[in-house]
Amino acid sequence: MLKDHSQLKLSLSPYQEIYDAVIPANHLLRKIKENIDFSFVNPMLRKQYCENFGRPAKEPEMMFKLLFLKKLFDLSDETLISSAQTDMAYKFFLDLEPEAKMIDPSLLTKFRKNRITEDILEELLKETIRQALDKGLIKSGTIIVDSTHTNASVRAKSPTQILRDMSKQLRKEIYKNAFDLSEKFPEKPSLEAGLEEEIAYTKNLLKALEEGIAACGSGKIQELAREMKELLEDEKIRDIRSKDDKDARFGHKTPTSTFYGYKNHLAMTEERLIAGISVTHGGAPDGQELPGLIEKVQETGIEVTEVIGDMAYVSDDNLEACGEGITLIARTNTAVAAAANGKLEEGFCYNKDAGMLQCPAGELAMRVEKRTAKNGNTYLRYVFSKVKCRKCPLRESCRVGRGKSKERSYSITQASEKNLERLKFEESEYFRERMKIRHRIEEKNGELKEAHGLRRADSRGLFAMELQMYITAFVANVKRITRLTEPVMQ
Repeated sequence: MLKDHSQLKLSLSPYQEIYDAVIPANHLLRKIKENIDFSFVNPMLRKQYCENFGRPAKEPEMMFKLLFLKKLFDLSDETLISSAQTDMAYKFFLDLEPEAKMIDPSLLTKFRKNRITEDILEELLKETIRQALDKGLIKSGTIIVDSTHTNASVRAKSPTQILRDMSKQLRKEIYKNAFDLSEKFPEKPSLEAGLEEEIAYTKNLLKALEEGIAACGSGKIQELAREMKELLEDEKIRDIRSKDDKDARFGHKTPTSTFYGYKNHLAMTEERLIAGISVTHGGAPDGQELPGLIEKVQETGIEVTEVIGDMAYVSDDNLEACGEGITLIARTNTAVAAAANGKLEEGFCYNKDAGMLQCPAGELAMRVEKRTAKNGNTYLRYVFSKVKCRKCPLRESCRVGRGKSKERSYSITQASEKNLERLKFEESEYFRERMKIRHRIEEKNGELKEAHGLRRADSRGLFAMELQMYITAFVANVKRITRLTEPVMQ
């Protein structure tokens, strides 16, 4: 049950003046409290509580402020509550009396799991942008987009190892609590067995024990069997790398290094305020998230006129999503750029009369194969005579002659007119100047990871990662609004 906290409360504590004595005017939490209005929290979360039944709940605003402090200072639940009991700045920020007792840390877990939903996370982020707009802090329609990865809270395993560990755990529990069922165990596969063999064994194990598990009365054994059955029925079983976190996936940081976890796709204003977020598994491509990010930023009330990002965001779909009203400032894929700047190797040339490619020895290609790619480029493959290439005295120094394939060919990529226009725009002075501010989102990513714990997931599952990302972004935005407001108030 949620009490009505709409009326102002009068503090009767004899120690209230201690806050003025021990918390300086320039303390971060005092400045945040003076500049950020948290009164929106209670009305936003009211629908998550029963109006008339149950024990009186702790005020949502106070609970949310505790989550805010947790991310602001990157603390565990236990450390946060312990610090809040004795730190007067924390209690001042929480609107508590100096002698007030703090809640049990377990209430924070219940609040996160039972009161916060995906739509509330979006509203929380929008609220920071609304307050920034009301203060006149957002002056441009430019957003900078990028993604940053977060490592999962669990260790990755192969699907074979996951099944093997689960079946081993089930057998162990049966030996302890239902020994008679152990006589029905099928023969285990060898340690060198692959995924298909492990799947077949697990299915046979569950089938042989089905009736016995239902009648054994052990809740732990039944729960393990249920989890194994669900995993076997999952169509993505070959992609799963943890039985505890089925949403995390492998992704690439560089061509040679990988991570296991999630990607946080961010859209940040030129003033360094995060206005749009999309959280995906680690293997998701960056570019596909751009239309959704633009839409989320527009829903906050910002009129997007320009998007700045890296080459992952340049595609026909994204250019179409931007339309004529939004300028996309991002480098074109290197393959497209190479096609536009491509030159024939020394000795090769076009014979305009024959309309065919000519090799250094003066021989013409026999035919040309042509295809058009999705990016608009045209790919030409000129095929030369294999017999002539073998006899040619220049074959050792010729790209075509040295070839070991069945056909001797020379491939050329021709950039489309649309791509050529795009590349010309990327050479402009305006484009180069605007790209200079892209580093700001890299700095923001570093802040989120180093100062607020985004380097590693707090919990398991996609929604848990969304919760962590949105609360972290809320904290970063509040800090930024407070910083931007300071000069205005002087």
